[in-house]
Amino acid sequence: MRAREFDLVLVLAAAAIIACGVTMIYSAAGSGLWRHQAVVAILALAAALAVAYVPTTAFYEVAYPVYAAGVVSLLLVLVWGSGEPARWLALGPLRMQPSEFAKIGVILALARFLADRSPEQAGRPRAIAHALLLPALPMLLVRHQPDLGTAVSYGAAFVPMLYWAGVRPLYIFFLLAPALSVFFSFEPLWQSRAPIIFALYIIASSVVIQVQLARLWVTFTMLFVNLSAGLATTLWTNLLHDYQKARILTFLDPESDPLGAGWNIIQSKIAIGSGGPTGRGFLQGTQTNYEFLPVAHTDFIFSVIGEEFGFLGGAAILVLFLIIIWRCLHIATLANSRFSSLLAVGLASMLTFHVFVNVGMTIGVMPITGLPLPFLSYGGSSLLTNCLAVGLMLHIYACRHEY
Repeated sequence: MRAREFDLVLVLAAAAIIACGVTMIYSAAGSGLWRHQAVVAILALAAALAVAYVPTTAFYEVAYPVYAAGVVSLLLVLVWGSGEPARWLALGPLRMQPSEFAKIGVILALARFLADRSPEQAGRPRAIAHALLLPALPMLLVRHQPDLGTAVSYGAAFVPMLYWAGVRPLYIFFLLAPALSVFFSFEPLWQSRAPIIFALYIIASSVVIQVQLARLWVTFTMLFVNLSAGLATTLWTNLLHDYQKARILTFLDPESDPLGAGWNIIQSKIAIGSGGPTGRGFLQGTQTNYEFLPVAHTDFIFSVIGEEFGFLGGAAILVLFLIIIWRCLHIATLANSRFSSLLAVGLASMLTFHVFVNVGMTIGVMPITGLPLPFLSYGGSSLLTNCLAVGLMLHIYACRHEY
């Protein structure tokens, strides 16, 4: 493989954001952690370059074995996991978080499953149901750790990959419809307007389905499914304990419990807001230095950037992420191999989901889930997983002309 075959834009953007991450970890947590992250970063970038040189068909051949290995590692965490809660496997002096590496396995398996079928075959209900099982199994295992945020992330690539595989958007809507029913009927979110909003959704969705398919039995089936999902959500909400309702309300209104459940998001918004246009300066963040900002080097690393480098610094980081995601999607359009193209879309979706959720929770528009910010948050498993994703993208780019 010649050097000119590398996507240099992707390599430089990833390297720049990793360097920013190591620097901000030094600011947030001191010298000990940033050295560890720097060593992992060097090893992870080397692994990414090594992945780019793997033979063309290797990833297709190992897709299912890698997925199986990920599931087995998640089962081992439930039995021999370390940490509190138990999410890591100890390998001598090293600790790894299998839930991070398993994300690559899920996307590989989905890419192979969909690539082996034509768009017509992939759009059949049985094929969609079988494909859904691939992310569903690790989701259940990770949810049991418990780690709801990571569990949800396993499904982030599913819908984009179905769409890229040629499945009709209407069929994808059928998959999303129950979740939308839950969203539009969720009383704590909509308060007294929930019944009206849910009714409008039911009417609009039924009209769309009937117009598109002109089959009454499908329309009435989806109407029953949507109504059932909305009713179940209402009953489930009414059965919540007071403390569970308080957690939901705290997300919607952090000021309702400023010293308890709302503390993290309030301090994060203060840190970002205090940065202004250009920030307080490197190592000058008061929210970080006086430890008002919780887990600043992991979950809230973007808040540290916002406080010390302001709006411009935060915008620069988002531009780097945008470049990485754009290159991933561009590579997906260049790849002649259906498997490689689907794999690129899946990896781009995974990165997009993590960025959207993590940045969203730091500014208060998403619930706090504990998902790390790719390439920036402290954590060897997360950094290595994301660098392996970059390595796969470099591999796809280099082999883009092959089928």
